[in-house]
Amino acid sequence: MSLSTRQIALAAAFLALVFIAHASGRVLQIGGAQLAPSIAIYVIMALFLAPNLAWTPLVFIGLAVGLLTMIATSSPFPLANIPGHGLGFLFAAYLAKRFAANNREASTVQVITVLLLTTVVSWTLFALFTWLGLANTPFAARDWARFGANFGKGFLAWWLSGFIGVGVPTMIISIILGPLLYRAVRPALIRQGSLRST
Repeated sequence: MSLSTRQIALAAAFLALVFIAHASGRVLQIGGAQLAPSIAIYVIMALFLAPNLAWTPLVFIGLAVGLLTMIATSSPFPLANIPGHGLGFLFAAYLAKRFAANNREASTVQVITVLLLTTVVSWTLFALFTWLGLANTPFAARDWARFGANFGKGFLAWWLSGFIGVGVPTMIISIILGPLLYRAVRPALIRQGSLRST
């Protein structure tokens, strides 16, 4: 199914929120932890849009997610945001097609599952492409530490230190806010006609 005017407007609104949320990651740093609230935003967008859309428009939305997070990022290798968050969105869309098919409401457990799994997939892809992009720089030769623990050198150390510092805090905030956002926004979209209910 192609995008309707309302779905285009809904996607545009969520993409704007993704950009703002990702840019806010520059300041959402507490004691060595950094939040990536953009993941929760594009997961909720996937839960609303993916069940009724074909893969072609979803791929374009995923590309937009990747490009916007690349522009908004403070990461050392911005291009990693395109596969990290673009494919992260598409993974969330795949799960949304399974959990919320025919516009049925996803359960709280399903919303949390999509949020947690997407965070792992997104961080892993982002970490991998950052590592590949900076493989021949001092970035790849450094020791990785977080919260006083030294994880050593190499990709696994980089993945783990980043996951502990970014992935876990993002998961915690997503578990709290994700289902609340989903439950708060869904009825409004149904009333507006942007989303059908079953």
